[in-house]
Formats: sequence, C-alpha cells, structure tokens
Amino acid sequence: MAEILATITEYYTKIHDIPVLYCAILAVAIPFVIIAVGYLIGLFGEALATIVGMILAPKVAMAMVNYLFMPGVVIHEMAHAFMALITGAKITEIALFKKQDDSLGHVNFRNRGNALLVMIQNIFVSSAPMYIGALVVYGAFYWMVTIPGGAWYLIVAKVLLGYLGVSMFFHMTMSGADIKIYMKGVPLLIPVLFIIAIPLRLTGVI
Repeated sequence: MAEILATITEYYTKIHDIPVLYCAILAVAIPFVIIAVGYLIGLFGEALATIVGMILAPKVAMAMVNYLFMPGVVIHEMAHAFMALITGAKITEIALFKKQDDSLGHVNFRNRGNALLVMIQNIFVSSAPMYIGALVVYGAFYWMVTIPGGAWYLIVAKVLLGYLGVSMFFHMTMSGADIKIYMKGVPLLIPVLFIIAIPLRLTGVI
C-alpha cells in the first residue's frame, strides 16, 4: 500500500510540475467529479433505502424516501429555481412535487444571454441541489447539535432540524434530466476552468 501511495505521489508531483498539463487535467476532471459525487450520494441513499426495505418492505422504503422526506424534494426544486433566477434564466414552470420518470418534481427554464451566461446557467442550475443541499444538511445538523436540550420546544426544534437534514440528504443529488442539462455546459466549462487554473497554478495557489 505504501508503495502504491508513493508511486501516485511521484506521478502527481511530475504532472504538477508541468503547469499546462496539470491545469488541463484539472479542468477536465472537475466537471465529472461533481457528477461522481452526486452519483455516490445517490448510491448511499439507495443503499440506506434498500436496508430499510429489507427490514420493513421495499414499498415502505420508497414511500419514506419519496413522501416522508418531501421537504428535501421541495428544497431540491427551489434550489434549481433560485439559481435559475439569479443567473438570468427564464423560469417557465415549477413543479415542487410531480413524479415523472426518475424525478419527483421539476423546474423548467429557458436560457438567456451569451454563450458564457448560458453555460453558467446550465452548470449551476442543474447542480444547485448538490451545493445548496450540502449547505442545508450541514446547517441543519450543526444547529441540531448546537442547540441545547432541556425545554420541550428545544427538543422539538432539534428533531425538526434532524428531519430536515435527513430529508435533504436523500434529495441532494442530480436526476437524469439534471445531468443532461449539466453536460450541455461542460464543453465550455472546461476551457473556462483551464483559463482560471493557469494563473492560479503559476502563482502557486494550486
């Protein structure tokens, strides 16, 4: 194991010493790492649902994910809508809870602006549930732990925060439709990331 780590470190150092190559690899990798993280979160959620299904019943597990954790669905869709709004896209439809294919809701939007702005809209709107969801999960569990116990209303607040955090965790992934929109922005995102990475690498920031 130590030899493998040493070999990886050696290759990383060699690539890192070639700024153009290092930045090119970074620019290509980052967009797909984002998708991979969302996919892994989805797999973890499915694994938990499968365990619950083995203990109770598969239908019960799916009902919990789809309906009991509905606040996560609502925040998921509102995250899409929020990012569409602030990036200048035109929202054409919002369905906070409408089961269709592999999604439980949807936000339809129309791109507006130049090619760079369209790329920003496609990337940030489609992936919004991941980073906004991560903030919600972190904030919910942080305050659940931070709030002192004792009074009944504080206990209720802690339970509700925990419920919100779990609900959001199960729905902070990208649906198939989200990934398709995200991929539309990747061809332009890669050169933009490369251009950003070059000065950061040359100045020693990365």
